[in-house]
Amino acid sequence: MALKYNGPLQMQINDIAQVAEYMWEKGWAERNAGNISVNITELVGKENRNLPVISKTPLQHVVPELDNQYYYVTAAGSRMRDIARNPMDQGIVVRVTEEGSSIETLADKDLPPTMELPSHLLMHRVFAKEALSNNLPVSSGRRLVFHTHPTELIALSHIKALQSSKAVTETLYRMHPEVTMCIPDGVCWIPYQAPGSIELAKASIKDLTRYSFMLWEHHGILATGTDILDVFDAVDTLNKAAKIYFYIQMQQK
Repeated sequence: MALKYNGPLQMQINDIAQVAEYMWEKGWAERNAGNISVNITELVGKENRNLPVISKTPLQHVVPELDNQYYYVTAAGSRMRDIARNPMDQGIVVRVTEEGSSIETLADKDLPPTMELPSHLLMHRVFAKEALSNNLPVSSGRRLVFHTHPTELIALSHIKALQSSKAVTETLYRMHPEVTMCIPDGVCWIPYQAPGSIELAKASIKDLTRYSFMLWEHHGILATGTDILDVFDAVDTLNKAAKIYFYIQMQQK
């Protein structure tokens, strides 16, 4: 069954497609690299809440705070260049059900979600707790998780002297003052864990209440927020600062 579009939902899907195109054009999304999930509960509309269930998948970890929340999720193996052309050809809309123990795929195809979905949902659970603690709807705060492979940031993550939250943040702040404005809380350093693993998810959510941006060692950036275009802009600024760092290093040799 195809997703029925209203104005706000169409704009959100368009923004996802636009960011996917930017990722591909910048070389941050080689092959099937990168993944996106966005809470669209407030946008999905009555017209989509009764869509027939295409498939149902149990979750590895129960996320009760996300019960009856709707998400756009990129599919496993999806390529950002293809998502840019048609976000619903390699992405799906899912609903969390049974008190957070499973997801139902509602539109448009029966595709497996990104392998990072367990990590994403644990992060969305942190966002839900933040909102609920302030007596707000789950989707009213941070509502998106965005992972990509910016070349210079990954290169930066290989430098031993910068492998801490303090060191990498201070270095990026020194390179470009815009970083301080875009990411005032800094960047969290996450030591290497296997991509898609629960170990990586747990390492990431440990400091997620303090940080919105995380540099995964040898792997890329994990970014969270409320607006996907704003989050992309912040990551772009971070990567610009990393480029400046390497330009300076070359000049000093």
